[in-house]
Amino acid sequence: MTDVHNQSDIKNQFNNPTLNNPVFLSGENKSKDIPKCIGITPVIPEVFIGRDEELQSVHDALFDGDNLLLLVNGEGGIGKTTLAAKYYQRYFDDYAHLGWVFAERSLGDALLTLADPLKVEFAPTDSADVRREKLLCEMAGLNKPCLLVIDNANELDDLSAHYHELRKCPNFHILLTTRIESFAHARTCRVGHLDEPMAIRLFTTHYPAHDPAEDELLKEVFQAVGYNTLVIELLAKSLDTLNQFRTGYSLAQMLGDLQGSGLFGLSKSAKVQTEYNPGSFGLREEEPEKVIAAMYDLAKLEPGEEQLLCVFSVLPAEAIAFDTLEALQPGNDELDSALRALVRKGWIEYNTSAKQFKCSPVVQAVTRFQVGARLDEQCETLVDALIEKLLYDPSTGHLLNTDYLSGALYARYAESVVEYFESPRHEIAGLNERIGMFYRTTGQLDKALTFFEECNQLSEKLSKANPDNVSFKHELAISYSKLGETFTTLGQLEKALTFFEKFNLLIKELYEANPANVSFKNGLAISYSKLGETYTTLGQLEKALTFFEKATKLSEELYEANPANVSFKYGLAASYDRLGGTYGKLGQLDKALTFFEKETDLFEELYETNPANVTFKNGLAISYEKLGETYTTLGQLDKALTFFEKYNHLREELYEANPANVSFKNGLAISYEKLGETYTTLGQLDKALSFFEKCNQLSEELYKAHPENVSFKNGLAVSCIKLGGFNLFQQKDKAQARRWFEKAEVLWAELVNDCPAYAEFQNNWAAVKNILAAL
Repeated sequence: MTDVHNQSDIKNQFNNPTLNNPVFLSGENKSKDIPKCIGITPVIPEVFIGRDEELQSVHDALFDGDNLLLLVNGEGGIGKTTLAAKYYQRYFDDYAHLGWVFAERSLGDALLTLADPLKVEFAPTDSADVRREKLLCEMAGLNKPCLLVIDNANELDDLSAHYHELRKCPNFHILLTTRIESFAHARTCRVGHLDEPMAIRLFTTHYPAHDPAEDELLKEVFQAVGYNTLVIELLAKSLDTLNQFRTGYSLAQMLGDLQGSGLFGLSKSAKVQTEYNPGSFGLREEEPEKVIAAMYDLAKLEPGEEQLLCVFSVLPAEAIAFDTLEALQPGNDELDSALRALVRKGWIEYNTSAKQFKCSPVVQAVTRFQVGARLDEQCETLVDALIEKLLYDPSTGHLLNTDYLSGALYARYAESVVEYFESPRHEIAGLNERIGMFYRTTGQLDKALTFFEECNQLSEKLSKANPDNVSFKHELAISYSKLGETFTTLGQLEKALTFFEKFNLLIKELYEANPANVSFKNGLAISYSKLGETYTTLGQLEKALTFFEKATKLSEELYEANPANVSFKYGLAASYDRLGGTYGKLGQLDKALTFFEKETDLFEELYETNPANVTFKNGLAISYEKLGETYTTLGQLDKALTFFEKYNHLREELYEANPANVSFKNGLAISYEKLGETYTTLGQLDKALSFFEKCNQLSEELYKAHPENVSFKNGLAVSCIKLGGFNLFQQKDKAQARRWFEKAEVLWAELVNDCPAYAEFQNNWAAVKNILAAL
């Protein structure tokens, strides 16, 4: 059930003059109180040894002429992020603003996390490209020099794709920590291993009880692990922790335990003894990850500590606030103690001032490997919490348990989580579906489709492996519905129809096998509605009417049997809306009015008893729109105006409270269009022009932000046609009218080419071509 542009006869829509006047905020940097620190706060190392010359080299390179982009590269765990964090701290006063972002998956997405601290006021429905453009414009207006650290930017293609965007901010020094060896457009600062004295100093800082008699053995261990900073710290902290419980647990004993795991094979036949004989070993070199993996077993983490480390291992390797962790681990009474233990043992870092925790990507990978198949079980609470945080209303996509800013964070975390669970699980399928719905609601259809397809693939596997499980079959049916809805929005009606038919087939089988299950009965009603809507768009109204009548019959039975169920009451109101719309298109206005009045009565009852429910408020707004359209067709303009004003009032409230919901923004644009048409007919042209301008502005914004959304593109074409009609008939300006008609013609020609099955687009294109020919 959606707001619609009135397109029954394009020539009757010439009531909409609007000058295309998008408003852009300019010069606002000066009035904003931008904090010095933007983005996440890095974890500043408490211990920093042996890197002072490298720090100075980084500073010299960044302040030397036009060298604004610098790669700090090296192997995992060698100390790249530590060096960058120390640079951030040491040269803090040299910069006007300092930012830090984490770019494990997408440099572009990482940049967008700066929007909130920079107070960028772009429309929340802007596409990612438009958002970055506005963000970079804001960044370029800051006083120089500024620093931006992009941590963990390891994908060369990603860096290449965004390089030219980064160059738009010449006032920024940009420092990337990366494993990329070289990049044609940037200088590099290679982070090598610590020299021997500095490595020993680092080790003894974390393990003050080190016995100098074991120095020679320690040097051989350093050589075997490539002087990897992370491994050295973990070895030291592990010894420090283990000696709290064991008396005189030496480095030699730890080495013996590690060799029991197959590490550090000896070049001689000697075995590790408690008393070490200098020079008796030649240790085999080992990869840092293998050493850390063996230490993971040796550490013998407590169950709560291991579970929490598993949570860190699937979240982004960035600083995460304690409050966020607490929200994602509901009911975890051991959270505080487990965090303290993991910090003390060296598995995670802690930023005291910001109350943030961070886990190294190397530790994350080792943890996932060591835990193996148990990762699913260890992350159950996290997955369930993310599913709950991203809970949405099925009719509007409105988030029910959090705001859209927090929702964006949880969706990003959820994207990271689902990447690590390949085996089919219905919880992971469900989390993919929640991510997809969040992105569809915020207008990011490409992302939405990706996650809906993943949900569908997992659901198909689950259902095939468990053919008698009705829950899995039901989830598969829902996944087909989500794909159908997304392909409809993308203008691919053939694909949409195929998925809706699959949805209908499965849900019908479920209902026939379980006739007492009201959820399956309601799903069947919804499936008929989806088919009816698709056939309406294809121009097959009689076929659509058949499906809408089936849906209404089921909805009436459900509501009659369950009058206290507000979901069934809502479903019945929505079914009346679809019947009314179909009868209106068929010219049977008396029947249409009857159904719209029934719809409005139900929605008024629902909204009156649930005024905070945005779904019911949205439904009531649409019912007022439908009554306004019907009374307009019947020539009763005073009644029509009353309902359009009510419609507009609710639409403004919905969009103001939920600016990230693109359907609410589109509904507001349509409400302005309806008022413009009505005031034109009433002869109040100044008012009409004002509303048409508002409609056109919103339509331009929606289409520019989401060019793949065919509904928004069609809406912009309709607003152009109305502007042309107003210029032609009200202002007698043929030249301006032609410009608007030509713009509409181009848009509809593209829509017809891309979506030939849409009867509405075909009809509109033909009409505007006839108008242009007659001018």
